Amino acid sequence: MLAIGSLLPSTQNNTTMVKTDSGIVAVTPIVGNAFTVAHLNEGEALPELPAPALPAKLHSWADGKTVGFDAEGYSLLVDRKTGKVSYVNFNGDTLLTEHGTRHFRAPAGTAFYGAGERGHRLRLNGDTLVQWNRPNYGYGEGDPRLKQMGITMPYLLSDAGFGLLFNDPSRSTISFDGNSTSSSSLTYDTENGSPVSYTFVGGGTMPEVTSNYTVVTGRQDLPPFWSLGYITSKYGYHTDKEALGAIDSLKTRGYPVDGIIFDLYWYGKETDMGRLEWNPQQFPDPKAMLDSLNAMGVNTVLIHQPYINKIGALDNYQMLEASGMLTVDSLGKTNDVHTWVGDAGMFDISNPKTREWLWSRLRDISKDGLAGWWGDLGEPEQHPLTIRHANGKGATDYHNVYGNDWSKLVYEGLRKDFPEQRPFLLMRGGSTGLQQYSVFPWTGDVARTWEGMQPQVKLMLNSGLSGLGYMSSDIGGFAVDTKKPTDPELYVRWLQMGVFNPILRTHAQYMPEPYHYPAQASILKDLVKMRYRWLPYNYTLAYENSADGQPLARPLNYYGDVKGDSGDVEDEYLWGSEVLVAPVMHAGARSRKVVFPDLGLSGAETPTWIDWFNTTKSYKGGTTATVTAPLDRFPLFVRSGSFIPQYERPIENVTEYNPKYLTVKYFASPEESSYVLFDDDRKSPTSLREGLYQLTHFSCGGVKKSGTKITIESEGTYPGMPGEREITLQLVGIAHPSAITVDGKTAKFTYDAKSRTVTIPLLYYNNPMNVELR
Repeated sequence: MLAIGSLLPSTQNNTTMVKTDSGIVAVTPIVGNAFTVAHLNEGEALPELPAPALPAKLHSWADGKTVGFDAEGYSLLVDRKTGKVSYVNFNGDTLLTEHGTRHFRAPAGTAFYGAGERGHRLRLNGDTLVQWNRPNYGYGEGDPRLKQMGITMPYLLSDAGFGLLFNDPSRSTISFDGNSTSSSSLTYDTENGSPVSYTFVGGGTMPEVTSNYTVVTGRQDLPPFWSLGYITSKYGYHTDKEALGAIDSLKTRGYPVDGIIFDLYWYGKETDMGRLEWNPQQFPDPKAMLDSLNAMGVNTVLIHQPYINKIGALDNYQMLEASGMLTVDSLGKTNDVHTWVGDAGMFDISNPKTREWLWSRLRDISKDGLAGWWGDLGEPEQHPLTIRHANGKGATDYHNVYGNDWSKLVYEGLRKDFPEQRPFLLMRGGSTGLQQYSVFPWTGDVARTWEGMQPQVKLMLNSGLSGLGYMSSDIGGFAVDTKKPTDPELYVRWLQMGVFNPILRTHAQYMPEPYHYPAQASILKDLVKMRYRWLPYNYTLAYENSADGQPLARPLNYYGDVKGDSGDVEDEYLWGSEVLVAPVMHAGARSRKVVFPDLGLSGAETPTWIDWFNTTKSYKGGTTATVTAPLDRFPLFVRSGSFIPQYERPIENVTEYNPKYLTVKYFASPEESSYVLFDDDRKSPTSLREGLYQLTHFSCGGVKKSGTKITIESEGTYPGMPGEREITLQLVGIAHPSAITVDGKTAKFTYDAKSRTVTIPLLYYNNPMNVELR
């Protein structure tokens, strides 16, 4: 290797231009431990970077054959003769190599995940992935449409510890060579006529790469706290009385509820799409209705779409057309689209005038007390290739990112005009970086069938690995089979999974609310209440997403799998790093096979997975077992050594949540372990940016014969933070202690011999505390 000098190519604006026999290779180091690479001919302009560049000469070197760049954990190598780029780790192992134009090879067995909302399979090897957002009505397991859903992203995350992002909004495909799911050779083809760059993201592990990737593409703000509660939704609430009646029915039956979402009838009927005003006959006093809902702690979200119907919204259509705010064809003539409710104009979101007008309407409606907006049909569902947008792009190049720009205008409008409010956007279309705009996506119009439920884990996981941490589904299933409109067992099983989804929102064409299933009321009510008991844990997951880009739901091999290969397990997932969820997805099943991963967490010993509902049962990591699952229980496990915070005081909505009271369960392990609990005022949109939050660290040196010591200490403050906390500490799975001290003083405790659980009431004043058991 020679020192940097005459052999190192010149740089242009932090980009190194390597001239080879095959053209110019432009290499730009960017934030996120990443490099953006473009292959150019003489005179071609460098494509726009996806993230800020770093100094180009940072850790770069050259010799007669190679130009190299060193990043954290890997090197990028450019062959001076062929122009091919390869990536190797510091052990000398090849991670990825170019073989021709946008053709890549990784070592055999390298697995890829992500690519946006993909539900055909979890591991994507062997598929052909089309980047062209598409709605799929009434889909289910095995449906080939699951390969191509409403949010597509040209990004792949490898279990070998790197990510590959193509910086291209245009219609494109990623094709894996061969039919084998182990194929690790892929080709990227695009209809984009301009040079396309790609970004290699390093990290070494899937969590580290995900963290770096979200530095490149953006991270999501903390969610509104209410969005972690239960949300009811329906196609649709026709009147104020119907909406208020649904909330009353939930509350009188003992269901906590925090949100209600209005489908299209708030503005009248289907052909009124694009009116963007309350229908005065159906909602004579929307402000009074919203005031009533807000007084009950129920947050309201309204739907809107990209289309302006030429029947019920003709006045808006004519005004927008005259002002040049609708999409046009190549001759500049308004290019209507045919939607499922008739011919309509389409908002040209790329036009600043359109964005200004649309936000002005949404803003004025929001002033009456809305909590967010639902953007439906945003793939866009109908987007003719004849359309030309104001930014000069046709549908081929703008279709996939239309949803991003639409989300951005709503997000930025909410942040500007409602600065004290955390935005909530329910959207189903977009591409790379969509998460920047506080988007809470869902998987579209899924069938209300067992087949509809079955791909939801894959869709949630691949979306999360693509940066979209809050992907969820219409709990209970949306598209109803008229021959079998309800299935109580399916509803229960779907709601069980929904408790451990990023968003718990029931939605359907028919009978979406849980009170329609009185025979299962005790099961369903406990599940919704369970969601609220897990609020402190789930809010901490939200912090991990905002602060580090981590998805809430994670595949079983996310941290590595020491003793097995769980990368193909498609019907289980980790909820954070402490919890394993294995939903029941087949009719009549009262048991299921569960794979227990052996997580590669910081070199710890093989974990034990403890049954949440019966803590006397446990399973060793790296094994498989058949687990019983009666209808009122589902397989749910906690990793040994985990601290699980719970909120056990009954509440009707999150406004009653009081962080002064907390139950923390520790599940015994001989290994050292720790957990960090997050809390802030649960309202401020800028608490992370301003450092106004508290992190509470729980740690244990392991359960030993000599005794057990647990330490609690906190850092940080926020407005309204309790000066003292009543923490109920429960240690699960340990022998009866002879004595317990708290900071050296004898403490009271109780012991449950059946579950081998010690319960210790603590008064915690945000100062370091030591709890010792002997």
